[in-house]
Amino acid sequence: MKSIQNILFFALFLGSAFFLTAPCWGQDNVLELLDGADEMRLDGQGNYIVNGNVVFQKGNAKLYCDSAFYNIITKEIRAYKNVHINKQDTLNLFCDSLFFDSEKDYAKLWGNVRVRDNEFKLTTDSLDYNIQKDEGVYTNYGKIVSITGSEQLESQIGYFYPKKEQFNFRKDVIYKSNDYTVKTDTLQFNGRSKKAYFFGPTSITGNESTMFCESGWYHLDDDVGVLQQNARIDRTDISIAGDSLYYSSVDSLYIGQGNVVIEDTSNQLGFSGDYAKNDDKQERSFITGHALGKRYGEEDTLYIHADTLFNTTDSTGAAKMMQAYHHVEIYRGELQGICDSLIYNRKDGVMNLFKNPILWAKNAQLSGDTITVYSKDEQIRRAFLRDKGIVVTHVKRTNYYNQVAGKTMNAYFDSSKIKQLDIESNAKTIYFLEDESENDSTIIVERKGMNRIYSADISIYFQDGDIRSATYRSEPDGVLYPMNQIKKDEERVSHFQWKHQLRPPSVDFMILNENTKNQWRAILGLQLELTGIIHPSGSQ
Repeated sequence: MKSIQNILFFALFLGSAFFLTAPCWGQDNVLELLDGADEMRLDGQGNYIVNGNVVFQKGNAKLYCDSAFYNIITKEIRAYKNVHINKQDTLNLFCDSLFFDSEKDYAKLWGNVRVRDNEFKLTTDSLDYNIQKDEGVYTNYGKIVSITGSEQLESQIGYFYPKKEQFNFRKDVIYKSNDYTVKTDTLQFNGRSKKAYFFGPTSITGNESTMFCESGWYHLDDDVGVLQQNARIDRTDISIAGDSLYYSSVDSLYIGQGNVVIEDTSNQLGFSGDYAKNDDKQERSFITGHALGKRYGEEDTLYIHADTLFNTTDSTGAAKMMQAYHHVEIYRGELQGICDSLIYNRKDGVMNLFKNPILWAKNAQLSGDTITVYSKDEQIRRAFLRDKGIVVTHVKRTNYYNQVAGKTMNAYFDSSKIKQLDIESNAKTIYFLEDESENDSTIIVERKGMNRIYSADISIYFQDGDIRSATYRSEPDGVLYPMNQIKKDEERVSHFQWKHQLRPPSVDFMILNENTKNQWRAILGLQLELTGIIHPSGSQ
């Protein structure tokens, strides 16, 4: 936004144009008609009528015109044709006609009005200036052009208050340069505070970025600004939107507040939340308040929600690491998860879930002290369950659960579906045997019993999220209990838990507040209990 400073230079220039010209015609200096006019006469009504090579002087300013009326009683000047005011050979004002009332300190210029110095030029249809009110205005389109550069500004209306250093441009305001095009309804600038304010729909289009807001401000000296109301900044590979966006060029800092949405196409990432801060110097950003991170893939998108999300990039801007803290929830197709904190290394494709982590892969629930997920080509390949690893599937239409437990586990995935589970050391399985038969097109499921097996190492194979078969190694120790003889102490593995009610049902659900989530979870648990599918606590 640095080039927008030129807009403010325009405003200061135009203010100085009024300040240097109009006051010198209405204050201390004596108005003098210089010799050299072709004709001068008095009409009997107090008017001096002067024609040909007319030159007035007051102080160090001169007024040239083809003809003029000067009333010695009312102290009014009317100048016509080829009107030219020159101030110290640095400022020039041209128009077709000029009226000046020295008693009321009021001046009006109209007809092909041009004001210029060595750097800028203003053209308009007419100009009014009230010296007492310190107010200048054009109301029928004005255009300011840089003589030495490419900048120009145009608007339908312009107000100027030189002593207050306040300048306002209104209606169809357009600023153009080689670097930027700015379109807004109203632009206000105060030379004392060095702040420019935008009001109404505003777009700022540059070579590398586009900005939009409905109000905002920019500080000339500090090179900081705020975009407000439907604010948005679009760059080649990243965009940020929000209710309010703050920018500091010196600090390389962006801050977004309210409904913040960030899209990073180069890294295939997206973020949304209530508050976001991006620090280019530290190569780090964070977002909080209904925070949601997205990693886009070819087949589906990985969503991560937490109280706070951090994203770290390298010196090239490539995403390096994402961190999520507290109340973490994950959603990707048929894979969901929860934990208290998460660290995702984009370069290695490794995601670590800490403190009570749980993953759900279609019908299977996976838990452990910590879970490490390994991805390749943006697809989940393996999950490592470290200590107290348990995999549970619900036996349909019962309160029973198939369970696999062990010290360490490796779960292998095809996309977001679990296909194989390898358990190393102290493996234990609890599996309910079933026979299916068909009677008059009705499928009848008969449960034969519960199979409990201990083994040092086990491999479990899944189909559509349910256990299909198992391979036991190192002298398995097993027992089959008929359904009516199942021992309670054998029915569950150690550290068993079934937390289906905590499974995020959708992306939108994840960003709800905790009270609303708990209400929905209570309703879900009651529905499951009433239908007799499962008990909400996971027990019979």
